[in-house]
Amino acid sequence: MSATTWTDDHLVGGHVALDFCNTVYRRFPELGAELLDSTTTFRAWLDQVALVPDSAGAVDDASLAAALDLRASLWQAFDAHREGRAVAPKALAHILRSAQRGSDDVSLDQNGVVTAAAPSGAVAALALAALQLLLNPPVPAVRACDGCGWFFVDTSRARRRRWCSMKTCGNEHKVARYRALRAGR
Repeated sequence: MSATTWTDDHLVGGHVALDFCNTVYRRFPELGAELLDSTTTFRAWLDQVALVPDSAGAVDDASLAAALDLRASLWQAFDAHREGRAVAPKALAHILRSAQRGSDDVSLDQNGVVTAAAPSGAVAALALAALQLLLNPPVPAVRACDGCGWFFVDTSRARRRRWCSMKTCGNEHKVARYRALRAGR
């Protein structure tokens, strides 16, 4: 299997924490292929979102494992958030612990943007970014795609966006609806 090549089409969440949550092929109806399948792929994703400087070095296996564990807790937290439920204490505790580990390599600029000086701080930076979003939810709500379950901030005018991207899931839905209508003639 070849490594994932990250493009802007992977970054549809509208927030780095949501884009991180979207690093699987799909979340439902069943869990799809893992896109963070190696330390190299994780490092390439960090480069794509500019979370860690290019010169900072490689990601180790422990950082990748910690990132995947964090992502599972973020799925729980953002699912609860979008469904109007309280975030489970266990998920929140895990996110807080992740924010603390590696925090020596994390910086926060005057605009509240979190970055990591080294790959060892990447998981902490992601956890902090997620906490910012969870504690300060955007007025356009966090939603999940009807097709694949990827998270996104709904910035559409009517606040009724259903798809992570019209290029992928939205187009697939429109094609399926068109074919169903044509078959029913």
